[in-house]
Amino acid sequence: VEAAQDALTRLVAADTAPVGVEVFAVRPVRVEYAPEVAAAMHRRRIAALDAQHRASVLGSVVDSVEDTVTRLTTRGLVELDDYERKALVKDLTVAFCAGRGETGP
Repeated sequence: VEAAQDALTRLVAADTAPVGVEVFAVRPVRVEYAPEVAAAMHRRRIAALDAQHRASVLGSVVDSVEDTVTRLTTRGLVELDDYERKALVKDLTVAFCAGRGETGP
């Protein structure tokens, strides 16, 4: 804001000097963005919040899947080879995402 005040002061002072008006300071009362700039900034904020939410949900789903697979295998409820583990992880991820109202991975 201070840089804008200084720039405006210089511009107004230069414009009014030829008629004998001396300007010491210009202070904007209100600064607004053009509607298209404000809309773009709003979209950017919404996109950032959406990305943050998705990252949070994904982290939660990954933790839940990891916990479920670990519990199943640690308790000896299932024995999984690499292929079966990958399939179970995929299926659990899809199920947890669907349960949270998210689209699949």
